[in-house]
Amino acid sequence: MMLLANAPRTTDDIDICWLEEGEDFHKARLALRDAVQAIARRYTLPPHWFNYLTQMLIYDKIIMPRGKLWKRYGPLHVYAPPKEYILALKILAGRDQDLADCRILLPQTHIRTRQQAQRVLNRYILPEAQQDEAETIASSLDVLFGSEREREP
Repeated sequence: MMLLANAPRTTDDIDICWLEEGEDFHKARLALRDAVQAIARRYTLPPHWFNYLTQMLIYDKIIMPRGKLWKRYGPLHVYAPPKEYILALKILAGRDQDLADCRILLPQTHIRTRQQAQRVLNRYILPEAQQDEAETIASSLDVLFGSEREREP
């Protein structure tokens, strides 16, 4: 969000998701954990500054796009997801800071209506997760696009 949408705020953490979870993932995860802890100690950062557990919390709720290659660091390839995907996750989360991020993201997408936002949710958020989080999603959409009740004649 910070890099892709030029958000004018700081963040407390960096969220990452793995695209492939084979044997190499488990080896890399252990090395990554050790590196993250060493950096946290060195720079007095909170232990969760580099959040590689997010994926475990949402993997059964989302359809993760591959994204575009953003940077390469040797064997590490960093992909940036579409802004619409980030928007869908932020609508799903529905916290004040996420809705503020949505207001930054929306002008950078082609999404102008509640129906267009719902299509993006349908593309990236699984139906069961949408059902489980229906109240939060509806509230987020109300804040971003106005209440459906306000539009009724």
